[in-house]
Amino acid sequence: MNKIKVLLSIILMLTVIACSEKKNNPTEPGNNDNGLSNKSGQPIPAFEGTNVNGVMATISYEFASYPGIPAIALNMGFAQFGESGVDAGVVTVNSNELGKLASSGSTYYLSPSPTNPTASLSGVNFDGSAHSWTVSGGNGIPSLSGSVTSPYSYEITAPASNATVSKASGLTVSWVGGTNSKVLVYIIALSGSGAAVFSQDLTDNGSHTFSASEVASISGQVMIQVVKYRYNEIATGGKSYYAIAEIVKSVNATVN
Repeated sequence: MNKIKVLLSIILMLTVIACSEKKNNPTEPGNNDNGLSNKSGQPIPAFEGTNVNGVMATISYEFASYPGIPAIALNMGFAQFGESGVDAGVVTVNSNELGKLASSGSTYYLSPSPTNPTASLSGVNFDGSAHSWTVSGGNGIPSLSGSVTSPYSYEITAPASNATVSKASGLTVSWVGGTNSKVLVYIIALSGSGAAVFSQDLTDNGSHTFSASEVASISGQVMIQVVKYRYNEIATGGKSYYAIAEIVKSVNATVN
């Protein structure tokens, strides 16, 4: 199995927040790594290797809450195939057909989509159940199928939502619940100074501490994300296609 490296992209109420464009660092949707671009607007693992030829992701994403505004959860499906994004025919997850979209000469799959934002994924639950994909194939992408077991939900326990925290001795992010999964923790500056810091491929032990030096350049309002994900490699025709199921939780805080 290829070692996972994670590219991050983040949306806030459907508005993309741009981050660093450095390879294997947080990036906004549309940047490429290993020949594959991410147009989902969500954090999705990227996989090393020249044979990676597609990704199929189910994502439970919770927008961070603001004072007077509760957190909002969204389930979505995303898929993209080939180096530039090609039409691979009909793509379904748990019998839900994903919408097909074209952008700058590439094709990708998204549900709910900008053209049908009220569509929902039926029977796609994040409770340890299987998320099963089928691809009819086309434009060099074979017919394929496979599934991945979803993670369970969890909660971020620290920092508290909209808390003010000191970075003098580092910054600890904690979470509780769910089952053992791959974990990524990410902090992005929304205002003030600094850009972003992240740690990936973490042990799911309930907390991660960024050192004082790691967060030294970040201050002001930030968004903190904890991402738990599972994946399954589907190998066919000498190429690898990855089915991913992930949950993204977010809290806002102020760092000083």
